[in-house]
Amino acid sequence: MNKILFTAVAGGDQKAFAELFAKYKDRTYTIAFLLTDDVVVSEELVQDVFLRVWKNRHKLHELEDFPSWLYTITRNRALTALEKIARDGKNKAEFISYLPAEINDTDTKITDQHLNQLLETALSRLSKQQRKVFELCRLKGFNREEVALQLGLSPATVSVHLTIALRSVRAFLSSQIDSSLIIIIISLLFKD
Repeated sequence: MNKILFTAVAGGDQKAFAELFAKYKDRTYTIAFLLTDDVVVSEELVQDVFLRVWKNRHKLHELEDFPSWLYTITRNRALTALEKIARDGKNKAEFISYLPAEINDTDTKITDQHLNQLLETALSRLSKQQRKVFELCRLKGFNREEVALQLGLSPATVSVHLTIALRSVRAFLSSQIDSSLIIIIISLLFKD
């Protein structure tokens, strides 16, 4: 059964890939969660792992043990994610240590207004669904399952919309704001 499925996926059959994903996504998520102990990171790792499987689908013919190969990819991606989280945490702590202890209230209000305008412009560039997902996840603090329930979507669809929205908003803000403000915004809005 698996050989037929792998052959179909290797040939670019998207339905077969969806079947492969359905069959192995829970196992992949469990491995990712055991390694990271983070629901959001684990969900993103599942997407990343299966994106890699799709990109390397031509190798499926050669595999003797697909679950082991999948485990190796998941483990490696989880370790990379943990390294990035540790590095980002260190960078964030270092950056915060350079911030002034006192901030002028008038400057803060002007900066807040400017940032709110930029964020609104960035959000206006998203599709309706991406904007809803972004606002619910990042601005209102709902988790992906709650957003999926509210919008009548699958958690995977919510993850895809959120990933696209985050990339779009980050790119827009990066093009509009000087680098010191980018770090502050990204550390506040885009933390997982």
